[in-house]
Amino acid sequence: MTIIDRGGTWRGLYASGLLGRFVVLCVGIWLHAADTLVTATIAPAIVDDLGGVAYINWTITLYQVGAIVAGAAAPMLCRRFGIKRVLGLAALLYGGGCIIAGLAPAMSVLLAGRVAQGIGGGILLSLCYLAIQEWFDPSWWSRLFGIAAIIWGTGSLLGPLIGGIFAALHAWRMTFAVFALQAALLWVLASVWLPSQAPSAHAAKPWSVLPLAILSAATLAIAESGVASGLALSIAGAALGVGLLYAAARLDRRADSRMFPLQLLDVRHPVGAGLMMVFALSVATTGFWAYGPLLLKILFGTPPLVSGYILAVEAVAWSLATVAVSTAPLSADRTLIRLGAALVAVGAAGFTVVVPAGLLAGMVLCALLQGLGFGLCWPSIVHRLARFSDAEERPLAVTSPETVQRIGYAVGTAAVGIAANLSGLAEGISVAAAKTAAFWIFAAFVPVLIGALICAWTFTRDAA
Repeated sequence: MTIIDRGGTWRGLYASGLLGRFVVLCVGIWLHAADTLVTATIAPAIVDDLGGVAYINWTITLYQVGAIVAGAAAPMLCRRFGIKRVLGLAALLYGGGCIIAGLAPAMSVLLAGRVAQGIGGGILLSLCYLAIQEWFDPSWWSRLFGIAAIIWGTGSLLGPLIGGIFAALHAWRMTFAVFALQAALLWVLASVWLPSQAPSAHAAKPWSVLPLAILSAATLAIAESGVASGLALSIAGAALGVGLLYAAARLDRRADSRMFPLQLLDVRHPVGAGLMMVFALSVATTGFWAYGPLLLKILFGTPPLVSGYILAVEAVAWSLATVAVSTAPLSADRTLIRLGAALVAVGAAGFTVVVPAGLLAGMVLCALLQGLGFGLCWPSIVHRLARFSDAEERPLAVTSPETVQRIGYAVGTAAVGIAANLSGLAEGISVAAAKTAAFWIFAAFVPVLIGALICAWTFTRDAA
């Protein structure tokens, strides 16, 4: 069922009976958008209660791993079971993960809850895009995706506030309880407002589990290398993880149902260069996200709420910049991609200076530059990937940046743990270790940023 006319109004959306469906999707977007910044804000309180500072970045890494696997599986699951059943399952998984995390007696249990949350949240986000394209007329897509972007920005703004309030009250577990209740509400709304669907009559291609399994193992190998005892073991674990990442990409090329375009590993091709740029920028911009609130609390006594809103600045700037360039001509994509990549690189590198010095205004500026950079270039990245792809590869080309970004975030938070823990945080919280980590969790990724800029210029070298 779709909205039929291009000139429809919001009253027409309500009259069509589809408004309830869109509300359900919006609740799912809210949960996924608010989750990460909430967790980042309460991270110092979690460490104070449970310990396990060496594994604090895993609260993000494991969530992202779960989201990667679930997001890739979502289209296949919807074809087999229908959107309503899959969304209901995602809500239960997410809510169950919240309950596990909220009741966790140790960091290991909390991390198990984060995996479940990531699987549920990854499905919820993917279902938003799938369901809008299935249920609504194309004339409505831009407006509905625009509302989804606003909700994402709202989640980014309110997430730190929610986490900061509970952290200040020394009640971080209540944060997970609140989100478990919201997941329960989502399940009820989905049961009432979403239509039951028969499985698709078209046989789905077999889902290739092996590349995703190896990808997950690669991320965990990198994460585990961060808490290994000794530099040699850390380097060996990181090398193993990189090797597994390459193996996963190679296996995906031969899979019946691929996640990525064939040119993924060919950085000389515009598609390969563009995806490698996205990956490198994502990897290199996770330092403040993973460790900023904890380091600022240790070094300067900065409340987690302040750190959370520095993170929110990036998310809001991203949304606003994306809206600002939404009507830019295709001929501007080269300028927007190069400018965007440069702004991200400057912002990410700037944290190397401002975090050790405790310059809050500088941190806000760096976060702003990262958000503006990503927002300016993201639409152009998708458009350019589509134009340089073969017709049969185009659907993969336009959906792969989001998947590559998730992988980059997962690998980045795992890798930044290596830098932090080799700086001394693995042995316990101390001002000396925090000072060292505050430099290296950003400086170690400057070469990655340089690689990203090289890929950006290669990506935009040829005229479309």
